[in-house]
Amino acid sequence: MAEADKPAYALLVSIGRGPLPTYVQLFDFLPKSERRRLFDWALANSKAFAAATVTSGKGGDEGAPNPQQRIALTTRKLEGIEGELTPHLTGALDRIMELTGYSGATPSSLELELAAHGDGAHYIPHLDIPLGKDRVPLGAWNGEDRALSAVYYFHSEPKRFSGGELRLFRFGTTWDCSDADPASYVDLEPIDNSLVVFPSWAMHEVRPVRCPSGEFRDYRFALNCWYCRPTA
Repeated sequence: MAEADKPAYALLVSIGRGPLPTYVQLFDFLPKSERRRLFDWALANSKAFAAATVTSGKGGDEGAPNPQQRIALTTRKLEGIEGELTPHLTGALDRIMELTGYSGATPSSLELELAAHGDGAHYIPHLDIPLGKDRVPLGAWNGEDRALSAVYYFHSEPKRFSGGELRLFRFGTTWDCSDADPASYVDLEPIDNSLVVFPSWAMHEVRPVRCPSGEFRDYRFALNCWYCRPTA
């Protein structure tokens, strides 16, 4: 792709490197009209959201709510909006791979989940894929594995919640990292209309959210995306 053809958001990036996993945050990711349509869609489909689950097992195929680990409302029923979002996410992939230095098999599909975080919402440190000996890949389809995790943020204006930062930990951080040295992580603010991308095997956390109004429209909204690659 020629330099002049690259999307405008590629000029507004923040790249993290060093002891932390390489990550990128793309700002002004969606056109304003489409960002507004996504927000309106979320509000109009609030009844499609249910208590978030956490997965267990080598393949992450067993899910159940566990408020000690995660509090959020989620939905994967994105009919009517998924078709508009996918081209933006897949269209950014080449640029994301370039910026993050990703060199694995090129992702071939997307897995999407829309999350709404109200007062008290959080997600303790976790990985987006199972690791270890005899691990079972976790992807959008059989024969695929999550490679890159991405989170697109949007919320009401003016913003009516606080907290909810994405905390990204250094590789090798232990599971019990509540007292981790600040040098071992970075907190990324959930900036409206921005997309954060990082390796799916990097430990991360959603910091507690405060939303005094309790109104759904004031929640911290996030479109969780996983770029999945063939395992072979």
